[in-house]
Amino acid sequence: MKNKLVIGLATLLIIALAVTGISCSSSPAEDTFVETYIIGDEDGDWGYPTPYTSYPRGPGYLRLSYIFDTLVWKDSEGFTEALAKDWSFAEDELSYTFNLREGVNWHDGESFSAADVVFTYEYYEKHPSHWAQIDKIKDMEKLDEHTVKIYLEEPYAPFLNNVAGVMPILPRHIWEEVDEPEEFTTAEAVIGTGPYELEKYRREEGLYRYEANPDYYLGEPLVEQLLFIKVSDPHLALQRGDVNYAMVEAEAKGTLKNAGYEVVQGEHDFNLKLMFNHTREPFDQLEFRQAVARAIDLEKLVERALRGHGIPGSPGMISPDSYWFAGEDALPDYGQDMEKARRMIEEMGYSFQGEKFKDKDGEPLSMEILTAADYSREAEIVAGQLEELGLKIETRSAERNVVDNRIRDWNYDMAITAHGGLGGDPEIFWRFMVGESSPHLNARYDYPPLKEALQNQAREMDLSKRKELAEEVQRIFAAEIPSYTLHYPAWYFAYDETVDWFFTRDGIGVGTPLPLNKMALVDEGEEL
Repeated sequence: MKNKLVIGLATLLIIALAVTGISCSSSPAEDTFVETYIIGDEDGDWGYPTPYTSYPRGPGYLRLSYIFDTLVWKDSEGFTEALAKDWSFAEDELSYTFNLREGVNWHDGESFSAADVVFTYEYYEKHPSHWAQIDKIKDMEKLDEHTVKIYLEEPYAPFLNNVAGVMPILPRHIWEEVDEPEEFTTAEAVIGTGPYELEKYRREEGLYRYEANPDYYLGEPLVEQLLFIKVSDPHLALQRGDVNYAMVEAEAKGTLKNAGYEVVQGEHDFNLKLMFNHTREPFDQLEFRQAVARAIDLEKLVERALRGHGIPGSPGMISPDSYWFAGEDALPDYGQDMEKARRMIEEMGYSFQGEKFKDKDGEPLSMEILTAADYSREAEIVAGQLEELGLKIETRSAERNVVDNRIRDWNYDMAITAHGGLGGDPEIFWRFMVGESSPHLNARYDYPPLKEALQNQAREMDLSKRKELAEEVQRIFAAEIPSYTLHYPAWYFAYDETVDWFFTRDGIGVGTPLPLNKMALVDEGEEL
């Protein structure tokens, strides 16, 4: 093992005894220390790390990715080997053939084989999972113990990124007896082939403790014990040596760099957006949604809410620094124009009296903005600008899961929420624009031209042509505006030199924009 970690010893001892159950003597020899790497997280809990009980956001997927492997994975350069040592695509029959690694074992010692891969597909087909989008798979067959062939329903350009590189492979000998996967939270539920095994999970404390899998097929993990803990002040936790890694505020960059930490900025793959309940009046009218957008000053929002550490949103959803971005000139300009916004609402039949709009019954035109506490500042700013427009706005803050559930149930007027994934394959648009997947984040806009454009770009295997089709998707979505991206925050991550983290090309999994790729924890030596 390399990159030995001996930091924050006093604090680590406190955490070990009070939180994780680790014990160590006061002055042992250096080589007796358990190598421990601690990641601080302000949110804490992201669910029990299985494909069915992890929380359906990027950090939830990260927690399970250390345990469960996929057929292929990604590093900083793109796709790389995982459970499959190589693969090929046959265009004439729309099939992928995966040659699997031999000698791979599950954490309980049972052998991994092609039967597990076929079983996994069949299990997800029977029990859909947020992390297994298999609707494009027509069939799958086992050719031999270490070869599987997957047939597609139609040409599907994002297959490696969104299916083979995301779908956690399950052990057949365990899951074949599980009829209710959402209730399966025993120790057997977290047996995988990945570099780490889950040793402890405490929901209330947001604690995850992983132990290295010494027989990992890609090499022995660099860190023997990996911990995720909830911290209230990441900057202070880093300064004290309580954690090795944390996401930090922009203002902390200088102090932490001077203290010897590496501080890196991620790309703008995370967006904060205003969602409109387009099933409810007046948001079911395009002109009203456009008018609301024209009342919001995005530049001012970035300056006041992010202190300038971010960029204004694009109505096409993805940020200007993405390869797939359509370009500002190709998208509608919803720059703040109060007069035009008021005129649009008046033309819809609402009267403007005493600087306020009245509904058809003569009452103030009122509505609610729902948001999680993390985005209350943005909600206040947007509410103030919409009040200036002439609307009566009430802001309501709630726990994130409450907000997600209300959005899913269409129980809101407007909601401010956020998600990453925008640095990945443009197929991610399906998850945030149409359909029923990720309903807490998805506009679920049932608009045939948009669906057709999405289908066309997903079927196109030529990269340049596909880019043009992805740009068309953005133009349609921006014109219809069922949701409106407000900003892309600049995220900063600080960590010590123990682990050399990196940003994954196109994001981890379907596009999680965090540098916590498990490949950074794998020994660079020869495979086992």
